[in-house]
Amino acid sequence: MMLQLLLAAMQVAIQTGGAPSAASLAASGEKFLEAQMVNEARQAFEDALRLDAANFAALRGMGFIDFSQGRFAQARVSLEKAVRARPNSFQVRFLLGAVLVELKDPKGAIAQLRAAHQLDTTHADVRKLLAAQYSATGQYKQAIALLTPVVDQPPYDEEAHLLLIGARQASGDSEGVFALATRAERRFPRSPQVAAWLGFQLQFSGRYEEAEEQLRRAIDLEPSFGVPYQLLGEIYLKREEYSAAVEWFRKAVNIMPEDVETLMGLGRALAALDNTDAALEALRKAAIMAPENAQVHLHLSRLYFRTGDEAKAREEADLSVKLRTTAPVGVEAPAGLRMQ
Repeated sequence: MMLQLLLAAMQVAIQTGGAPSAASLAASGEKFLEAQMVNEARQAFEDALRLDAANFAALRGMGFIDFSQGRFAQARVSLEKAVRARPNSFQVRFLLGAVLVELKDPKGAIAQLRAAHQLDTTHADVRKLLAAQYSATGQYKQAIALLTPVVDQPPYDEEAHLLLIGARQASGDSEGVFALATRAERRFPRSPQVAAWLGFQLQFSGRYEEAEEQLRRAIDLEPSFGVPYQLLGEIYLKREEYSAAVEWFRKAVNIMPEDVETLMGLGRALAALDNTDAALEALRKAAIMAPENAQVHLHLSRLYFRTGDEAKAREEADLSVKLRTTAPVGVEAPAGLRMQ
């Protein structure tokens, strides 16, 4: 394969009078990429860009290599130049959008992914990545509008279902979430995430036995998935079966040691058992993980008040009020269920 590529490059050089052009070097780079010879491809693209800094194929190739190797800032530079050179390139728009997602630039990512989606409205991955960015920025209506027309079209896409469920949940459409999660459970009976979503909806509506059945099924499907353990802890906490709740929350903590919701649940269950020291430890850790979470400080305030430390109780209560924002439209789902 290497010999064939070298012969092809020599043939191009002969045809162009001995000195390779930027276009021929970029073409060689693309052949190297096809052969998974990344270092050789990078060298060819760099040589092409030295001859022509605006060569589209070389910029696209460099952007792809840098993206695949995790050099997102470098990839952005190349791909933005490639977009300027060829604005109607679906591939470059999509790749630049993915790069901007990695660089935590949702506004820029949405702009590029919308352009890519307009260039190819049938591309499922662009649709899902754009919907995820809409949801991440609180634009739930846009995410729902993007996914709803296709989610019930076979072949069914599990990830699209999960994204739409999450967007509907955040928008406050609990009825729609339950209907969609029920359909998804029939379509993806081996999905622990779908089973956990259905369990979450059932426990929220007080249907604890049905919820527990779904959550235990999710654990059977994927024992290392922490969310079902957490939700089972929430069910037993609501039932005021605090020892069982602690057991489930501890199992969840073993899998998700830095999950704030799990630590809060564990702290609340331990506090209900009058295990104050352990409860404080869990809630303080949650506060370290999420210092701007108003709920964590509210639970800490209540616990400090119970211990007689009124100064700390007031401090945590004041901080909770300061951090509290307008209540979300929908019921917040566990972080482990929300697709990023």
